[in-house]
Amino acid sequence: MTNTNVRWVLLYRTPAKWRISVAEVPDAIACGDLPGTPPDAPIEVAQHDVEAHLRRHWSFTGELTWRQTEPDSWAAEPTPSTER
Repeated sequence: MTNTNVRWVLLYRTPAKWRISVAEVPDAIACGDLPGTPPDAPIEVAQHDVEAHLRRHWSFTGELTWRQTEPDSWAAEPTPSTER
């Protein structure tokens, strides 16, 4: 079964670092730096690092669907499970 404790994720690049905001069920929001990811890393690397961070620290077991929202900003939601 997929863990759906993550409602949404925001990922954005500043000149000095990548930052993330994560909304957790029921209504907690956490914000901070994305550790270990340099600011010049490609978006694919940053997205992978976010997902690895969520698996390590949030027990997230699903997949995320990403979409760009601004030039240096992306949003993600858990991909709906096809499990029955």
